[in-house]
Amino acid sequence: MLGRVPAKATITLLGAAGEVTGSCTLLQTPRGRVVIDFGLFQGSVADERRNLVVPDIGWSTIDAVVVTHAHVDHCGRIGMLPRLGCDAPVLCTKITADLLPRVLKSSANLQAIRVEEWKEGTAPIARVVDPPPPPSTQPQRGDVEPPVMYTGRDVDRVLHQVHGIAYDTWHEVRPGLRIRLHDASHIIGSASVEVAWDEDGGVTRRVLFSGDLGPHQGPLLRARPALPEVDVVVMESTNGLRDVPRNTAAAEALGEVLKRVAARGGRVLVPTFSLGRAQLVQWRLAQLARMDGLHGMKVYLDTSLAIRAAEMHGRNPDVLAPEPQRMARAGEDPLEFSALFKVFNRRSSLKIAAGTSPGVILAGSGFLDAGPVLHHLASLVSEDRNAIIFAGHQLPNSLGHGILHGARLIELKEGVLEVKAERVHLEGYSGHADRGDLLQWLESREGGSPRVLLNHGEQASREGLASMIREKLSLTVELPTKLMPITV
Repeated sequence: MLGRVPAKATITLLGAAGEVTGSCTLLQTPRGRVVIDFGLFQGSVADERRNLVVPDIGWSTIDAVVVTHAHVDHCGRIGMLPRLGCDAPVLCTKITADLLPRVLKSSANLQAIRVEEWKEGTAPIARVVDPPPPPSTQPQRGDVEPPVMYTGRDVDRVLHQVHGIAYDTWHEVRPGLRIRLHDASHIIGSASVEVAWDEDGGVTRRVLFSGDLGPHQGPLLRARPALPEVDVVVMESTNGLRDVPRNTAAAEALGEVLKRVAARGGRVLVPTFSLGRAQLVQWRLAQLARMDGLHGMKVYLDTSLAIRAAEMHGRNPDVLAPEPQRMARAGEDPLEFSALFKVFNRRSSLKIAAGTSPGVILAGSGFLDAGPVLHHLASLVSEDRNAIIFAGHQLPNSLGHGILHGARLIELKEGVLEVKAERVHLEGYSGHADRGDLLQWLESREGGSPRVLLNHGEQASREGLASMIREKLSLTVELPTKLMPITV
């Protein structure tokens, strides 16, 4: 077990060390112990089973768990805390505290459904048939019972520990140990976490955990504040090797796809993630609607969590970018438009899938591995008048990755289907800061020369970004490995 009260502060990555899921970091200081995020590992069956193996850090002695935002790779294991004997307060922004019940209850429900489907042999089929995938030594879905990390009852228990706190205000965890949340502009309610503690001799030490950072000036959320002066920065590196086109180009590219699909009487499917990506696409569609750029198409939003998140944008204008903020303050919801139809149940979803009139369907999941997106995919994938838009990264070995990269035949529960629909990969819809954004954030800091520890990125991204930071900013950069305590 990692030590309880160290003489010197240490930072230990418990996940997201050379990978982009499973974010979880332990900060141990002489004044107390804080965990930043407790997220899911995602990807293969083997990756998912890693979620059951939780490092022994003395969870009952943790003083606080801080959640940077409501994406499951950062919060998806919070429901395990009661089973680990951790009754510490779970701290996050007020918006994230509003989202967490839906995210965690949905996760618990999905875990129960997957076990039931596995026992009955009715698990969703979503795989590439041609070209055949390479042989794998990894277990496949259906071969092993899906893991259950927590139940709905566990979620009910942990929600009593969740406390929403304001941005930019110090919150005392214990005497001499406090945190402050800064807007990260990644998704609504996201935050970077500054932790400060007092040491002997009147010295105060500060560490900032970036969480996932959004672009410097995104289209929907307000610009990130400057990095405060701290001793150490633990920073994500998801897009550490990429510069992503944004704004006008992204909107125009989407408009061109809709124009040509509408001309041939087709439908557009956008596999999407409920928090962040769905709202960015919805904002672009709202812009097009106001410019008469939907070409008569209706837009169907088929994910209840995305519907909830969209409503929260209109109710929280302070966190929005200038244009959507202006609209919200004027009483106009920036994500609403007359051609938008919200889907609240499976019956309505199936009815839309069975339709043939031109339209745009936003449905989860983003990786095409489960959920309503699969019956929408089955209804349109084999007609060349239709299109599938991929507006973000697809996990290797996922059905979405296979279709995007040229799959000819896929298998769903409806059978083996030929992929004839147009495949479109649109850049500019990532909620992550790109390489330029990350460098700009470090460069425009309020002061000091912080040590930089890179997490939440594939190893190549971490290495590439580390090299750029050393070369352009002359800062000390480290790439910690999992479970390796770093003295700060």
